[in-house]
Amino acid sequence: MKQHAEPFVEAFARSRVFNGHLCKLAEGNFGGFFGWANLTLQSDGGFMGMHEGAKPADMRVVDMYRAQDGKLVENWIFIDMLHYLNMQGLDVLARMERLNTC
Repeated sequence: MKQHAEPFVEAFARSRVFNGHLCKLAEGNFGGFFGWANLTLQSDGGFMGMHEGAKPADMRVVDMYRAQDGKLVENWIFIDMLHYLNMQGLDVLARMERLNTC
């Protein structure tokens, strides 16, 4: 499974639950979906430098595609990482505020 998703799949091998999509859309050469929360995951450790997750956390995902000549040529994936990391006990915005006031 040597592909771009390998680090993600390995980091969440223990617990990965797909919650479904809230919306699917398509027009012309573009399509996509989103879920809020799209995935519930528990990290095995190592994802973005984080330790093993103490509990499952939600990932809010927007996934957009562009086709050309009948093939997928682009895929944009937006993940609300601030929300996911906050559920793992790391409040990035609070940390940045503390660092900014020093």
